[in-house]
Amino acid sequence: MSAHRVYKFDSFSLDATAKVLLRDGQPVTMTRKAVETLLVLTENAGQVVPKDELLKTIWPDRVVEEANLTQNIAMVRRALAAERGSAAYIETFPGRGYRMVGPVAVDDPALQLSKPDQFSFALNGSEQAAEPIEIPPPSVPKTTTFSLNKWLVVTIIALAAVGLLGWSLARRNSPAAEAEFHITPLTRLAGKEWQPAFSSDSRKLAFVAEQEEDQPPEIRVQLEGSNNSRVVSSDAGHYTSPAWSPDGQALAYLRIGKEATEVLTTALHSDGSAGTERVVTRFTPPNYGYPYRLLDWSPDGRWLAVSHSETPGKPNGLFLVNLATGEKTPLTKPAEMVGGDLDPRFSPDGKQITFVRHIHRSHQELYAVPVTGGEAVPLTSDAKQISSHDWAGDGSIVFASDRSGEFRLWRLRPGNAETDKRLQRIEIFSSFPIEVSVARSAARLAYSVQPQDRNIWRLDLKEKQWTRVVASSAQDASPQYSQDGTKICFRSDRSGTEQLWISDADGNNQTQVTRGEFYPSVGHWSPDGHSIVFNNARTGAIFIAESKAAGDWKVRSTGANGVHPVFSLDGQWIYAGTTQNIFKFPVTGGQPITVVNTGGFSMSLSLDGKRLYFKREQNDAVLWQADTTTGEMTRALDGLLPTCTSCWSLTPTGIYYLGSDKSSFDAQAIYFHRFAAGADEVDRLIVKYPEPLSPVGSGPFSLSPDLRFLLCVRMNKTNSDIMQVEPFR
Repeated sequence: MSAHRVYKFDSFSLDATAKVLLRDGQPVTMTRKAVETLLVLTENAGQVVPKDELLKTIWPDRVVEEANLTQNIAMVRRALAAERGSAAYIETFPGRGYRMVGPVAVDDPALQLSKPDQFSFALNGSEQAAEPIEIPPPSVPKTTTFSLNKWLVVTIIALAAVGLLGWSLARRNSPAAEAEFHITPLTRLAGKEWQPAFSSDSRKLAFVAEQEEDQPPEIRVQLEGSNNSRVVSSDAGHYTSPAWSPDGQALAYLRIGKEATEVLTTALHSDGSAGTERVVTRFTPPNYGYPYRLLDWSPDGRWLAVSHSETPGKPNGLFLVNLATGEKTPLTKPAEMVGGDLDPRFSPDGKQITFVRHIHRSHQELYAVPVTGGEAVPLTSDAKQISSHDWAGDGSIVFASDRSGEFRLWRLRPGNAETDKRLQRIEIFSSFPIEVSVARSAARLAYSVQPQDRNIWRLDLKEKQWTRVVASSAQDASPQYSQDGTKICFRSDRSGTEQLWISDADGNNQTQVTRGEFYPSVGHWSPDGHSIVFNNARTGAIFIAESKAAGDWKVRSTGANGVHPVFSLDGQWIYAGTTQNIFKFPVTGGQPITVVNTGGFSMSLSLDGKRLYFKREQNDAVLWQADTTTGEMTRALDGLLPTCTSCWSLTPTGIYYLGSDKSSFDAQAIYFHRFAAGADEVDRLIVKYPEPLSPVGSGPFSLSPDLRFLLCVRMNKTNSDIMQVEPFR
């Protein structure tokens, strides 16, 4: 018998030739493709295997959706049931691929027919027949070979039957038993499709589409069984948030313009084409910046739930809109520093509205509030991201969250007090945020994935040319030049979690600075370039990372709490903000001193250190300045892109900032505001932004010391389709 490889890790043995996984000597039920997926990861243990490589290796002669790979990873994880940090744990690297944690030992024993379980495997119900195992024949008489092979086949069939029975029993009791479904594309337009919404009869799908990069999003409707969709939105505008009436005969949605956000409804004909639009009400100022759905229609047909902020700079709250009169009633009012209440959904009985409270770019929670008003109650407390949710017909909530390390769908049963029964994982995965719609009268679910790839670019302000400086398949954002312009500090999640990194000014020699659960905000350099100050984005604790002689970095706590800390020009003080005030404290430690008697964040000191620039409200377009001695405040600029709190950078004579393109609501541009400008002087257009920037999480601009280059964040152009899952129960 020829030798073959057996990989051993934790309590597992993986036979690379027979493609069999054993745990403590017993076969583990897995599909053939799932075993092949595990084999690739095991052979490359300790290394990140790119998704493209996995797809090509596992399906060498086929083109398959990435969803097939994520399903295989889900099956592998379920079979291994490994805890984080163990030798069998599979790590996700968003946008890149997967890595199996080592160590892995390799044996090459000769096959022994006296150990038939070396060849045993269990059939999954989705595999009707086993693939043949090629075994070189031993040097024995032909009759003996036939006898041995016959015995081997009988053994395999018997063990397969046992494995199938075990799989069936395990599946019956598995919390992920509903994972046996098929995923097929519903939409395949030229650009992006997102925000899927099924009608009540599950026969019509509404969604938002953007076919051209320079065109605003539109609302489309597609009928069941059709590959074609019709445009519902007619007039020019930025459309979002389709929601069906209870009878499925009408559609509501938002049209965001320069002056207001309009709440619209339109009746639909049987072929999906739109009738006459009706403006139910208007919200001012216009609402833009979050990718969530901002609208839902009540089961009794009388109300719309809308996420909006009617006060500039304040976070989004929920409003009930009377469809008959257009009257608006506020329902929730989140705290000042919260991003807002988004993604409203009426419960099937119409008694409550669930929503996503956007606390921070990497922290959202599910809440519920009675339709009649009252206190909002949290349904989750994971301090993770939640990108979407919807109610299922059985009264459960399906939501997308990265609570397990990558985005996955989960089922929440609000009425069950037992934690292990309240939450049930659904084996649909993605490296990026998922938006979901659950059909109420059919066993299907629709979802879309919103790919996000932020990279750091350098704009030559003289030549008006862009150069990509820091890039990866992960999220690279929040760039900051060092005081001498030779280094860049930035935030990236390429290691699996958000950390601070540094590089040379040209992007070379990238080095990780922080490790562990610091959840760093923007990193700001000390004047000497040897330290970086930042705060934990979840707790507010302020830390300083200090470089050591060997090139390593050591992180220490300052003992203070605040947001967006920056060093003073002499490096002796640190300025930081809270919701009540802006303060400073000694780098060596000591009592804080109030500088400005108002809350503030996204701070920067003027080049002479006499003025502090900051924002007071997360969603506001106003930039403020305060005297660092007297604390006296004045407006410095009005026109920032809302929710992009740090998309600006100071110069000795003015401010470069990102604002809305004056010619288009959806487009953005970089402007220069001159401090000494007259009342009638218009801010100078520097360059139009190549593509819309997602404001939340992109971080600040940074100007080089010679005033020649501006570091910015740009989003890679991406496409997305809407996928259908059947059967989904």
